[in-house]
Amino acid sequence: MQTRKLQQVGGGTYTVSIPKEWANDHQLEAGMELYLSTHSDDSIVVRAAEKDVDELATATVAVDGDERALVRRALQAAHAVGFETVTLEPADAFTDEQRRAARSVVRNLVGTDLLVENDGEITVQHLLDAANVSVRQSVVQLQFTALSIHRTATDALVAADADAYERLRGRADEADRLFRMVARHLSRSLVSLEEIDCLGLTRATLFDYYVTARQLEGVARRGVGVARAARRLPEPLPGPVAENVREAAEAARTVVDDATTAVLDDADEGLTAIALDGHERAVAEIEAIDEALFDEATAPFDGSTAATVALARALDHLTRTADRGAAVADVAARAAIRERNV
Repeated sequence: MQTRKLQQVGGGTYTVSIPKEWANDHQLEAGMELYLSTHSDDSIVVRAAEKDVDELATATVAVDGDERALVRRALQAAHAVGFETVTLEPADAFTDEQRRAARSVVRNLVGTDLLVENDGEITVQHLLDAANVSVRQSVVQLQFTALSIHRTATDALVAADADAYERLRGRADEADRLFRMVARHLSRSLVSLEEIDCLGLTRATLFDYYVTARQLEGVARRGVGVARAARRLPEPLPGPVAENVREAAEAARTVVDDATTAVLDDADEGLTAIALDGHERAVAEIEAIDEALFDEATAPFDGSTAATVALARALDHLTRTADRGAAVADVAARAAIRERNV
């Protein structure tokens, strides 16, 4: 860093000199046209080219092979980086399977359209303007979706509903779409200051939302895991066990809900403390059920190993749900400290 005095020239124009070494390092010469922009983080940026606008405009990716996974990975990766238009080019020609994979990927990405799809080219364009996006609202929607999936999965576990798993897998895809959208905006913000301006967030807040969204997407997947365990239960859970499982699952979800709300409500310290305390209680409740499950005197399934293992797996998913809530609470705690001291 160097310091310079701001000079006034003429009728209100201001100038500041650039160190000669800096100009040489960046190939700046007298008379060159420079691009100046101001941003919401109080920075003033001087560029020799409009890179901030153009760098994420287009991407071309070569696909060397006929596996459909190659198309899926390429599109998802380019979308996550933040490119507006992505064109895939084959070494030979795209197969029908690869084109179907492209359509499937586009259906699972928010605000994306398939422009070209033929043997020699697949082109995808992102149509959603960052200025029209609320990352906070996306996290709120993800919070609702993840907890709803988890609640439905708990009901399925208690009732031994084997059909719930397939229903919830589709809803988990919705959670994945929302997370991918938040991740995309974070990635774009690492390259483009304009992205931050459009979103109306600081980088720190956007990162907090990203970490929260990542944990919520994990909560949705844990819910699907609980529903998967329900498929292995031969009959509904016995009354006392069912009640204990419901209470433990609700305690785990409450940790997630309180912690997420703390992040969204500008790092509410009271909710953060409640969430962290709730995590300890939820884990203790789950461990008590797990211990009783393997105690001969309290085992609920009369020696059914398959049912015991299924419920044990479901309890593990509940523990990890509570852990994800605690991870979100840690985000809120860090944000609170940052707000007080930065």
